Amino acid sequence: MDTEALKIAGELMVFGMGGVFLVLFLLYLISKLLLKVFPAK
Repeated sequence: MDTEALKIAGELMVFGMGGVFLVLFLLYLISKLLLKVFPAK
């Protein structure tokens, strides 16, 4: 097993997970903002 490939795979996994959580967090913030702008009846 190539340790360099393993390191690159680890970094990619971290970026992937970070990206997923970032998108989820942004969706959460946007939904909160929309609820403030347009309150539910």
